[in-house]
Amino acid sequence: SKRLDISTPYDPVYLTHVGFNPSLREFTGLPNEWQQALQESEISQQDRETNPAAVMEIVRFYQEGRGDVWD
Repeated sequence: SKRLDISTPYDPVYLTHVGFNPSLREFTGLPNEWQQALQESEISQQDRETNPAAVMEIVRFYQEGRGDVWD
C-alpha cells in the first residue's frame, strides 16, 4: 500500500464574529488584540456605546493594516 504524507495547514484563515450587546452596552467576541487596541485607544466608553458600528469600522481598518488610526 502507498503511504500518504499529510502536511500541516498552510495559509490558515481565522474568522471572528464580533457583536454588540445592547442590553449590556458592550462588545462581544472581541479577540484579545482588539480588546487591547480598544482599551489603549482614546475612544471613550460613551462613544463606544453611542455608535458601536463606527467603532467596529475603526477596529477593522486598524486590523487590516491600512494605517495607524490610534496615533
